Amino acid sequence: MREDYKKHLSGQIEKYFSDLEMRIMEDIVRRIRKTGKITSTADWQINRLSILGYSPEDIENMLKEALNKSYPEMFELYDKVIEWEYVRNKDIYEQINAEFIPYEENEELQQIAEALIQQSGNDLQNITKSLGFYLDYGTGKPVLTPLAEVYQKYLDAACLDIVTGAFDYNSVLRRVVTQLTNSGLRQIDYASGRANRIDVAARRAVMTGVSQLSGKISEMNAKKLGTDYFEVEWHAGARPTHAAWQGRVYSKEELTTVCGLGSVTGLLGANCYHMYYPFVKGISERNWTDEWLVEQNRKESLPKTFKGKEYTLYEAKQQQRKMETAMRAQREKAVLLKQGGADPDDVMLAKAKYQGQLGEYARFCKRMGLHQERERIYYDMRGRVAPAPKRFRR
Repeated sequence: MREDYKKHLSGQIEKYFSDLEMRIMEDIVRRIRKTGKITSTADWQINRLSILGYSPEDIENMLKEALNKSYPEMFELYDKVIEWEYVRNKDIYEQINAEFIPYEENEELQQIAEALIQQSGNDLQNITKSLGFYLDYGTGKPVLTPLAEVYQKYLDAACLDIVTGAFDYNSVLRRVVTQLTNSGLRQIDYASGRANRIDVAARRAVMTGVSQLSGKISEMNAKKLGTDYFEVEWHAGARPTHAAWQGRVYSKEELTTVCGLGSVTGLLGANCYHMYYPFVKGISERNWTDEWLVEQNRKESLPKTFKGKEYTLYEAKQQQRKMETAMRAQREKAVLLKQGGADPDDVMLAKAKYQGQLGEYARFCKRMGLHQERERIYYDMRGRVAPAPKRFRR
């Protein structure tokens, strides 16, 4: 299946949940701004319910909207997986005189596809049930709190600081916007305890289901083709543990014993971009020779230096993702500060920092020989957050 197509549709799903996160954050900032006009603690207490009372309900509606928008793209992605991954082996079926059953008549494949689509759907639903923020209550250990409760805690603390005169409005707004953009909405992977932003979690839930469907189709085709062998895909910049086995041919048993199929860290595991396809000896031809793979691994392991630090290709791609995440957070911060009516100097500083991050990103990618994936930064569709940097002639 074309990688660019998978990226396009999964990016759409990711964007819906990024928009959800931003709408909630904007609502928090709007309410803080509104409360900042109240000059008495008594008035704040009286108005608290009208200001905060419907927030959890509003958030629930936002979640439903995001889910309803993401499902059509999810279903389209699964349809294309079935179309491309299943039909791609039709020629091999004909070469060995095996019967190729169209998807519309293949009840087994239909059941597998439906089960995995439901699985991805359940994961997306679980994201909505697990929403929350990490907070530090002074113990130095982050604590996860349900979204509705945290939502009100942020607002309560901000409003109280403002109306009691303990802090000025701009200081409170800077603090809350920084808390929001640094923590972000979260989904918890209960098996590992690791947290991810909701947009990333949504994308991963769907892509995991897509990968598993592709694997099931490959195994079904292999069984019908009478082969026990599979060729595992190769891609540039694979994590070192995956680079050791990618691009080669393995038996079904070796997919598990060598490649770790079925484990979180192995083939088709978390954030794994590899796939495997039936390999019929005497008919199929390898896409990557052992000699080519050895040489490619050697090249990718040679480090390049940026600002005194060395990066292999895999490490460079990981750093690239971190930089993109940091820039998305900084874009949010600049927009939220402006919408909250913060001091213009604070807004300008936030934009300037983002502008500097963009320049650093471009220089890093050029030095590492990476393609800039700015669509990962801009999928919030908020246009230009900071003015383009001026170019000077030396």
